[in-house]
Amino acid sequence: MTHNRTIFLSTALALALVACSSPKPGTPEFVQKKEEDQQKAAVKTVEQSLSGTPDWYKKNPVDVNSLYAKATATSNIRQFAIDKAKAVARKDLATALGNRVSSRINDYIQESGGAVNDEVFQSVNSVGQTVTLDQTLAGYVLENDHVEAEGKEFRAYVMLRYPIGEINKVVASQVKKSSALESKVKASKAWQELEKEIAEAAKKK
Repeated sequence: MTHNRTIFLSTALALALVACSSPKPGTPEFVQKKEEDQQKAAVKTVEQSLSGTPDWYKKNPVDVNSLYAKATATSNIRQFAIDKAKAVARKDLATALGNRVSSRINDYIQESGGAVNDEVFQSVNSVGQTVTLDQTLAGYVLENDHVEAEGKEFRAYVMLRYPIGEINKVVASQVKKSSALESKVKASKAWQELEKEIAEAAKKK
């Protein structure tokens, strides 16, 4: 009986100490503790997320023959998490592709020499914007993907790759849409080599 009473008194004392150490609701101390608890929870979530990040996602691929884009997204539906991450990656890839296409066309124009009129300048800008807005990106490859459970949700990681051969096709198709651009770059040796590469690639298929 004495033993049971001792246990009861110890438990009561422990509960009393906890109650005394917990700030009362509505007090500044209570608000501060709540904020600290939320920060700790946020840090724990980030740490759990980082621990599940695949190694390939942490590195930036170095490949002169391709463009890459990575993205991550969450959803309570596994496939939807993957689809969301792919959509974000496609947007980033389209932006990178638009910049690359504009840069390549500018290189051909400079190599061709001569003055650049407003029509040519506007055509180059239009090409970059058109490619950037086109996020369907036919020809991209899903290089890597990974899904982790994160609490009650799924977190998806994806990496998309756009091969240089597909970039060449985009450059060529965009140039041929504008008579001003085509007439300006066709004298470029690099442009002639590009057309040759595309033709040879088509024969191999």
